[in-house]
Amino acid sequence: MAHPDYYKILGVPRSASPEDIKKAYKKLARKHHPDLNQGDAASESRFKDISVANEVLSDPEKRRNYDQHGDPAGPQSQPMPEGFSGFDIGDLFGSFMGGQGSPRRRGPERGEDLQRLVRISFQDAFKGTRLSFNVHRTETCLTCHGNGEGPGEKTTCRACNGKGQVERGSGFFRQKEPCEACGGAGKKGPACPTCQGRGRNPKQDTITVNIPQGIEEGQKLRLAAKGEAGRRGGGPGDLFLQIEVEKDPRFERRGANLYLTLPVSYTEAALGAKVDVPTPEGSSTIKVPPGTQSGAKLRLKEKGMPLPKSTHRGDLFAEVKVVTPTVQDERSKELLRELGELNDQHLRDQAWGQP
Repeated sequence: MAHPDYYKILGVPRSASPEDIKKAYKKLARKHHPDLNQGDAASESRFKDISVANEVLSDPEKRRNYDQHGDPAGPQSQPMPEGFSGFDIGDLFGSFMGGQGSPRRRGPERGEDLQRLVRISFQDAFKGTRLSFNVHRTETCLTCHGNGEGPGEKTTCRACNGKGQVERGSGFFRQKEPCEACGGAGKKGPACPTCQGRGRNPKQDTITVNIPQGIEEGQKLRLAAKGEAGRRGGGPGDLFLQIEVEKDPRFERRGANLYLTLPVSYTEAALGAKVDVPTPEGSSTIKVPPGTQSGAKLRLKEKGMPLPKSTHRGDLFAEVKVVTPTVQDERSKELLRELGELNDQHLRDQAWGQP
């Protein structure tokens, strides 16, 4: 597969230093970040290209392979046709003809991945936090080192009658697979007294993880090697944390930007005012220009959520809602009537384009 010119994507020469590449990536990532360009498909695509280019050129081995072979993975053989996974000719004909084929031992198997839902507060998502929690998982049995066998003489495996293989399917589609009970060996020792032949034992782990600031609802964090233990020497799986963020009733979050409704009075909207609005870390003053109408959006730069892996933040947008007062005393009514006589004569004519 032909790879694009990653140097051109980042706008750096092929002789660029790691620091040059880092600076170029940060500058372009800030400009094209999806959270700051919502709905812009071109910026989203550009951001993905920039991220891939940075991933390749910031990794010394991938960059060396790319420079020498044109591929970050290094020299590779021609890829198989799509959908083709390859097969062993001896096993294929042995299976189709009903022959025994050559027994194959089951190799190491990686442990299963685990998933856990983690619920954090809005403030924890804003500031970042450090969490500790318990996880029930398995670890490789220290007695048998994961093979499930204890000391003693091995006997013929009953599951496969010593063949090391079992048949799956029927007729033309019959095939042979390594026996799971004995791992394809055909013989099996006594069950390990510690794990009862499972090769794994239950364990309760205390996991501590750093939740980065600016994390969003639905994001996943991967904790490598914190899943289930592997079998027959295989490595452990991973633990994936799915993040759930509690809502803040004041804000609506869209990526790194925050939106809120800003109630203002008739007087503030008509004459203009400086109004305090809430932000994630406290409050800020926003200027309401004279003559502001309901629905107008006022912006506070970099008062939103932090951008992941960045020193920048999103913006906060305040949508103005002019609140109609409830008038009960006669003096207020009199003043409003006077105000209406001075300003309301051509209100609808202007709105409908009439002279």
